[in-house]
Amino acid sequence: MKRTSLAVFALCFAVTATARAETIKIYVAERDTPAHKAAEAMADGKTSFWFPKLAKGFAKAGELLQNTENDVRIMFSGKEGGLFGFSQGGLTAPKGSLMILGGYCPDWKERNPFKCPSEILSDDGRPDAFFNFGGNKTLIGTLVISGFVLDAAPSNKYDAKTNSLLKGTSRTIPLIALKQVVTNHLVIADNVFLNGAQRAFEVYHSPMSNDAVADIQNNFFLNTIIPVKFFPALYKGFKTKTINFKNNSVILNWPYNPDPTSSNVGALELWHKDACQELVVEGNLFAYNAGGAMQHDWPTGRMPKMKFVSNLFYMNATLFGDARPEAGVFTGKFGPNPKHQIVVLKPHMEDDYPYEFKDNVVMDPKVPVALVDLGAADSSSVSAKKTVMNDIRGMFGVNKDGGTVAIKNFAPRMGLDLANLPFPAEEKAKPYGVAIAKVFTP
Repeated sequence: MKRTSLAVFALCFAVTATARAETIKIYVAERDTPAHKAAEAMADGKTSFWFPKLAKGFAKAGELLQNTENDVRIMFSGKEGGLFGFSQGGLTAPKGSLMILGGYCPDWKERNPFKCPSEILSDDGRPDAFFNFGGNKTLIGTLVISGFVLDAAPSNKYDAKTNSLLKGTSRTIPLIALKQVVTNHLVIADNVFLNGAQRAFEVYHSPMSNDAVADIQNNFFLNTIIPVKFFPALYKGFKTKTINFKNNSVILNWPYNPDPTSSNVGALELWHKDACQELVVEGNLFAYNAGGAMQHDWPTGRMPKMKFVSNLFYMNATLFGDARPEAGVFTGKFGPNPKHQIVVLKPHMEDDYPYEFKDNVVMDPKVPVALVDLGAADSSSVSAKKTVMNDIRGMFGVNKDGGTVAIKNFAPRMGLDLANLPFPAEEKAKPYGVAIAKVFTP
């Protein structure tokens, strides 16, 4: 009798566990659009839903994910203004998965963020990040943010004569704010981070275990002030196992201030060994980042295990008057140095640094960049135009003959020209950085 009872209990438990773990799709598309009509035809009100606004999609996702092991996917087509996320302590699903996925074409049969972009629109008074999560009382087993265009320009101010960013009156708020959300797997992929007045985001989550992984992959970081800081928290004795920064295009980014004594200059800000057990930087394209590709201020003995594999570097130290293509792999004080040291890429970097270096190259990727017309700085509707490479060199303090000149302006507003996204024009550079073939697959 006892055996029968145990068997029945086990069967009931298995059925309950299976029922709790479902894949749920939430389609979000503006009302009366082709995407709305296609989504409504697929929604069954049980495991698939349609909503006209992202805020309603987030609310439903929280309801369906709370205290479950569900895989909930917010699937977005089109564009929308607003700020989205969860409040402090707003979600508890340590074995669940939340995927926030943009880039769906209107028939929902294809997800291609670079063909069917999903733009989250900013406004003048943006008070928070586009996507934000409510601190270390918000637990999500897997969190994915993929396929969005986040342009901060409408919440910035620019000098009308030079098109230079005015930092004092621009919104210095990240574009994504993790706020120490507790997760075991973080994925930020296939996004375009554009015109940020201070950071696209900080990799600032709390690890759910010592096996926690962060994958930052296939993103464009364009014309943003110090775009990324690797800064996960320690949490209940846990440390993030690995941060993978792979196949990103880090182009035309700026220091905190446009002078060589500024405290934050490099595009990627490296942190010490409390951040993670290992940092892997692989397959990325770093070009025209005036203050350096990566900032390294801590002594090498305090750093985590690090690998730098198959990255392309080109002209990343012009803030310091150094126009060499190979300069600026690292900039930083490396401990007690009174000023930034400029590190160039050379063979056998491992002789000088206790990290793994392999197959990194120096090459002009010939990326096209679209800048807005001067004088249109405060307009939300501007026409972008492709800028020739010599103009970019001049803007970054490099003249056409290879010498240095003064930087002409600071973080000028950049437009998004979907026909000319900065994929490399140089054939040998095409394996580096963002690629349509590398888009995250749920």
